[in-house]
Amino acid sequence: MRSPARLNIALSLLAISVATACSDSTGPKEPTAAQVATHFDSIAIDAQTQSETHESYSGRNLLATLIELPAALGATPAKVSVTTASGVESWKAYELLILPPSGSSSDSTFFLLAFRDADAHTALLVTFDGSGAGNGGGIITGDTISVNPSDASATTTLVSTSSTCTTPSTSLLNPQLASLSFGTCNLAHFTSTVHLTLPATTGMDAALTNVSFSNASVNGVRVVDAAAGASVQRALDMLRAANANRHR
Repeated sequence: MRSPARLNIALSLLAISVATACSDSTGPKEPTAAQVATHFDSIAIDAQTQSETHESYSGRNLLATLIELPAALGATPAKVSVTTASGVESWKAYELLILPPSGSSSDSTFFLLAFRDADAHTALLVTFDGSGAGNGGGIITGDTISVNPSDASATTTLVSTSSTCTTPSTSLLNPQLASLSFGTCNLAHFTSTVHLTLPATTGMDAALTNVSFSNASVNGVRVVDAAAGASVQRALDMLRAANANRHR
């Protein structure tokens, strides 16, 4: 049997080791880009299946695909402090910059996705023109409730690009990804500002009537579209158009 002195020392050492473990700066590990891609691949496929009988799920399919794409290309989501009508919350965000192929008359497009929870039951989607000025967007909440802002302002800037994107895993089954091809792709960082005022809507958390963040650093990708058919932009435009048609 241990003496009381030795037992006290052992307990002290145990307490120190536990405290050290709890204060480990690494904390809970964030999911990798590949894990995020796999997660939203499943969500996108499920939403596509449900949209065949409930058209409102086409918006969730669009959202999940737009989150899955940068993750599949190797980008990890950034943490963004979002101010809502009820206070400050921690969301995750991705951004895509799609550039047209050389010689095209098409404009570049930015897509910003910020999601409130791990399954993106509530998320923000904002698009920007080639100059970085916001030109559309809103909130999707409760998976299928789309809310357009009554007042909005948004800007974004490409800050830097880095390594070449990774090749999407062949285990991903979202057909939207299988149809995409592009000329070049690099991981990228953006700085974005968004201010949205949204009408109170049945099924929407009242906190979402005001959503904003300023000069947020967002991870994502910069893609130059394939010359043949502008595959990425065309696929995203088709998804966006399908979602827009639901509101007419």
